Amino acid sequence: MALIQWDDSRYSTGIDRLDEQHQRLFELLNELHQAMEEGRANEELGDTLRELERYTEYHFGDEEEFMEDCGFARDCSECYHNHTEMHENFAAKVSELREQHENGEYITMDVLQFARDWLDAHIAGDDQDQSYGEYFQQEVDDYEFN
Repeated sequence: MALIQWDDSRYSTGIDRLDEQHQRLFELLNELHQAMEEGRANEELGDTLRELERYTEYHFGDEEEFMEDCGFARDCSECYHNHTEMHENFAAKVSELREQHENGEYITMDVLQFARDWLDAHIAGDDQDQSYGEYFQQEVDDYEFN
């Protein structure tokens, strides 16, 4: 059974490439949850955390570039600043969790809880990913992806 299910009405930003990247995060969490149910969590956790670190680099970079390119960063600079700060905090927490795991701490539940809360607060939260999705839908016509 999946830990968390993608729901377009709750999580979609309306921007396909970013939604696909968000869905990858769902897959990572569900794979880790499945491994936990099968008693393989400790074996899988290191790989999951390393993938989460890579995810923070490519996804956050892509998302922030999108917000700059479509004008969101300019038109709502405070929102953009807060958003990038949340990205930095998430990346730092993932690195901290990886270090804890490498030091032998059992943190599987911490990782699952942290990431699930992030999905609900950041991706589905009205003041976060949904806000640039709404901005894009309302303000930008014929946006050209780089």
